[in-house]
Amino acid sequence: MLEQSDMAHYLLSLGLVKPRDVVEEDLVIVDVSRRNCVFIASTRAGPAFVVKQAGPRSADTLAHEAAVLHALAEMPDMADKVPAVVHLEPAERRLVLRTPAGGRDWSDHRGRFPRIPARMLGRTLADLHRLPADTLEPSPGGDRMWALSFPEPSHELILDLSTAAQDLVARVQASRDLCHRLEQLRSTADDDVPVHGDLRWANCLALAVPGSRRRTRLMLIDWEAAGSGPAAFDVGTVLAEYLGAWIASIPIVEPADPGRLVTRARHPLDGMRPAVHDFWSAYRLANPLGPALRRVIELAAVRLLQAAAEHAQGLSAPSARVVTLLQLADNMLRHPEEAALALLALRE
Repeated sequence: MLEQSDMAHYLLSLGLVKPRDVVEEDLVIVDVSRRNCVFIASTRAGPAFVVKQAGPRSADTLAHEAAVLHALAEMPDMADKVPAVVHLEPAERRLVLRTPAGGRDWSDHRGRFPRIPARMLGRTLADLHRLPADTLEPSPGGDRMWALSFPEPSHELILDLSTAAQDLVARVQASRDLCHRLEQLRSTADDDVPVHGDLRWANCLALAVPGSRRRTRLMLIDWEAAGSGPAAFDVGTVLAEYLGAWIASIPIVEPADPGRLVTRARHPLDGMRPAVHDFWSAYRLANPLGPALRRVIELAAVRLLQAAAEHAQGLSAPSARVVTLLQLADNMLRHPEEAALALLALRE
């Protein structure tokens, strides 16, 4: 597997960068690895190249992502919303993608929740979800909504969880009502439209249109989990990102009473609601036959449970943030319509 120090030579060998970029130190290479080993190489004037390398357990995911991107590049409404496939080496488990220069992922929101990109994301998701169901190949990855298995988790899942994440699962199992609601959702899970499958903010790039400095253009990246699935989970994941940012900004001291300091949130819900409204309205206008708001809120709660487990990884005990995410997800699953209105000011 190539290391960060190998990237310049590798990109030179593919003819993607110029020797002058390396000699003059204009080429910047950043390690952004998460599930796979990923490097981003960029220069001041040129596009960015993403080099993704998979381990043996995820060898099929890169070939799948390349196939998904090739398919979406043939769709007029999606072609400019996805990275371009530059090079694929299946034997080496390596994929190279190209994105425009100057992209910044949405997780770098800096306390701002702009409305124009939110509307663009709503329309883009609607365009994706209106494509024929067989547009994308089935994903070779695992269960996208793995928190639905918390009532009866697999042995493999438990082994992959830290002590704090296992404690989180135990708290879910201790609630008969929460387990019943998760089991109901699992029994009614549907695979009905092409979905991204992992639509967290880190996978949304904000880009400037040519001749402008304002980042009003959108590109969706990291399509490894894409395939046929429930549209409500894609939409719910976006809403969960807003709610997760709100929870993360609250100085929670006592998990048993997270609302005590909610007025001190650095990112209050009032500041997010206009963007949330525009996202949902744009999606619903472009896809009026899409999922019901109740279903979206329920699957947003599932995504929050997964976020809680992800934050718990590496901890010896659940943090206040983890416990609060669990409580919020529980409340949303109990009263989805009320949660939509009270938290996000959304109506069907």
